[in-house]
This record gives sequence, structure tokens and C-alpha cells, in this order.
Amino acid sequence: MEVFFNNLVTDESTTDKLLHDLSMAEEGAEELFEAEGKNLTAQSKEKFLTGVEKVKAACRNLQSKASSGAKAADRAVREHPYSVAGVAFGLGLLLGALAWRASGADTDLEDES
Repeated sequence: MEVFFNNLVTDESTTDKLLHDLSMAEEGAEELFEAEGKNLTAQSKEKFLTGVEKVKAACRNLQSKASSGAKAADRAVREHPYSVAGVAFGLGLLLGALAWRASGADTDLEDES
């Protein structure tokens, strides 16, 4: 099956960029720790590096959950395309009716009669 909207996914995902930036921040922090030497305690260095590792792990976990969710949604759409189209149509009608009602358009019809 062809992918018609391949430009919706970037070559390098946002989480990959975030992980790269965190790695760069970690390297910069290590250089800072080395330059400061005795002014910074080993405990503060270890606390910072532990925090960076926790954020990296959370990003990887989020990326894997998002990827598996997108694959499950894609599989469901491919298995039941007409059902998905029907649900989307119904939700569109419902949201349109709610927006129309919230805008006060139904009172305009009563004034004309």
C-alpha cells in the first residue's frame, strides 16, 4: 500500500532531537564539572547526571508508546476502513451541530418566522 502523506513524518523525530540535545547538555555539564573541579561536589554531579538519564529514559519510553499506538491505530484503520469513516463522519456531524448551537444560529431561525 502506498503512503500518500509521507511528508507528515519528519526525517528526524522530535524525540530524537531531544535525546541528542540532552546528550550534548550532558557532555557540556561534564566539561563544566571537570573545569570547576573542587567547587562542585560529586553528589551534585551525580544528581544531575542521574536526572539527565531519567529524562532520556522517559523520552525513549514515550517514543516507543507513541510508535506502538500509531501502529495500532494504522492497523485498525486498515482492517476496518468503512467503520472508521462512519465514526469520523458521525463525530463531524456531532461537533458541527454543537458548534452551530453554541454560535446561536438556532435562534436566528426562530426570529425569521
